[in-house]
Amino acid sequence: MPILKCKMCGGDIVLDEEKTFGTCEYCGSTMTLPKVSDEQRAALFNRGNHFRRAGDFDKALAIYENIVREDDTDAEAHWCCVLCRFGIEYVEDPNTYEFVPTCHRASFDSILEDVDYLAAIEHSDGITRRQYQKDAAKIAEVQKGILATSQNEEPFDIFICYKETDDATKQRTKDSLDAQEIYYQLTNEGYRVFFSRITLEDKAGAEYEPYIFAALNSAKIMVVIGSKPDYFNAVWVKNEWSRFLALMRKDRSKLLLPCYKGMDPYDLPEALSVLQSYDMAKIGFIQDLIRGIKKVIKTDEPKKTAEGMFVAGSSASIAPLLKRAFMFLEDGNWQEADAYCEKVLDQDPENAQAYLGKLMAELKVRTKASLLNCDDPFDSSSNYLKLQRFADKELADEVSGYVKQIYERNENARIEGIYANAVYSMNVAADESAYISAAGAFKRIAGYKDADVLAEQCLEKAEEKRKDAEQEAEERRRQAEIEAEEQRKAAEEIKRKTTAVIHALTEGGKSKSGPTLEKKLAAARAKVEHLERILSIFDATRSQIKLLESDLNAIESQEEQLTIQRSQLGIFSGKEKKRIDEELAAISAKKSDLEAQINKNQKKIDYYEYDKFVKSDLADARKNASTIETQVEGAKANAGYEYSFKEAWKIYLRESDVTAAVNSIYRATSKTTEITERKDTVYFGMSKKKKVRLSRSNGWFLKKTKIRYC
Repeated sequence: MPILKCKMCGGDIVLDEEKTFGTCEYCGSTMTLPKVSDEQRAALFNRGNHFRRAGDFDKALAIYENIVREDDTDAEAHWCCVLCRFGIEYVEDPNTYEFVPTCHRASFDSILEDVDYLAAIEHSDGITRRQYQKDAAKIAEVQKGILATSQNEEPFDIFICYKETDDATKQRTKDSLDAQEIYYQLTNEGYRVFFSRITLEDKAGAEYEPYIFAALNSAKIMVVIGSKPDYFNAVWVKNEWSRFLALMRKDRSKLLLPCYKGMDPYDLPEALSVLQSYDMAKIGFIQDLIRGIKKVIKTDEPKKTAEGMFVAGSSASIAPLLKRAFMFLEDGNWQEADAYCEKVLDQDPENAQAYLGKLMAELKVRTKASLLNCDDPFDSSSNYLKLQRFADKELADEVSGYVKQIYERNENARIEGIYANAVYSMNVAADESAYISAAGAFKRIAGYKDADVLAEQCLEKAEEKRKDAEQEAEERRRQAEIEAEEQRKAAEEIKRKTTAVIHALTEGGKSKSGPTLEKKLAAARAKVEHLERILSIFDATRSQIKLLESDLNAIESQEEQLTIQRSQLGIFSGKEKKRIDEELAAISAKKSDLEAQINKNQKKIDYYEYDKFVKSDLADARKNASTIETQVEGAKANAGYEYSFKEAWKIYLRESDVTAAVNSIYRATSKTTEITERKDTVYFGMSKKKKVRLSRSNGWFLKKTKIRYC
């Protein structure tokens, strides 16, 4: 079956040959449908609908008029002609998600009296006719609002038509700069000029049509500027000059002047190629253009002061003072310039030119155009505020335009500075944190040059550095474990030897730990395990917090991506926006749950703040267990190290580690660490009253005599 594109959002609608009314499953809009029985006729409707939604109303109108010529009883084709003639675009209301009509081709003619609208009503019935009447009533209300707003606007002499932004680069076109220069030249000639960049700068996008409509109808001359054929044929540029041509057919006093540069005049659109045109690249172009305009619009010659300022209506005494003030400005004599401006204000407190002179003296600029070169915006200056209050629209717009350009220039410089610093940081980054910092700087200027790409590259580099650091840390850990194990084994060997040496030197027999020592060791180990179990609670809780925080970061990242995705959706994506909103709500609930769990575990950590005391007790318990273990192991080691007194003595004298260990044990219980050998006798310490002699030949003495240390 044929597929029709929705008039509101462009979604696919499967047509039924007998069905003339339906609802789009994508945007939920209720609309009338054409009666089509073949794919070719559906394709014509879809093509026309495509051009209308893209803003190319003339192409769309031509397609629908062809359908009407083939079948004059097609109510939907007549209705689509109405939509194109009045430039109707359906825009999604962000609050209700409903598609409402917006008019881009307002007219003094009522839609309710349009011939195609009446034909659509005539050839429809029932619910379809009521829908046409309902939609037409909405458009009529929009049209009334546009006409009411436009009637409050002052008339314009000239309308400048041009392309403001290049579709590929998204930057301001050169045509815009040329148009602005022509705007200043024409306003200096005393004409009231419509130039959208300045005239509409304080209007929201949805409010443009009333002012464009008023300007098109009031202007006697339209100047169309272009440097490329594509710019002349751009949708909204063509929309303006084609509407003006339609007005010219009704009012022969209107004149359209095409102005081209850097292109062949034969490449002008056919409708413009028959008109007298101007080459902007030729010397004297602006003078020729002004002379052509003066043939159509007669104006009284305004009085000029220095800098091309106009003093219409000024008294004879004020004009010379202003002239002197601007001459002082040209000479850089700021004090005198300000003084003469004050003299003007003494006579005319609302003289805008005097406030302009004071502003220029305050900022120390010689010409009005040099205001653009100021380092900082000057919109907070009292002289600027008074100028805006008392100046006519042309002068106020011109000076405020300078301020706006300064803001734009400084913002671009700020962003470029961030970009340059981020590039430098990226080039010198050596670790994960440095790359993450550079990525953060690029993200602050997302959309500028290749900042988004470089941010991703930095994050990739950061991940590589993180993995390298983890690998190096793991390698160091393994090496440390190997060294620690080797040291542990060596220490255990020394322990065993030391225990056996002390046993041979002092007791001459095996040590017996007995059941009491074993019980003490078991109790000490049990205490260590108990304290370690308590500390494991802290570690487990902290690990749980880290996992929860990781989950929270992941879900926040998902929330950020969905938020960005939603902001990029077009005005016809109501269902997609609703879906994303539902996901965001679910994410918000999940975040609240994770945050609650983190807080609960954090309170547990806070409750167990005394873990430092547990750690201290654990250290003492481990030390105590180690001491008892050494005693037990010493007793066990005697089974493998049973030395005679002589063998033990040789080991003591030969192995420095064993010697140090033996001395450390005696040092804890004696006043002296001196151990000496005299022939066959060993003395442990010295006493004034008595010397304790241990002879290699009196093993019985070692067993029966209690050794006393000095």
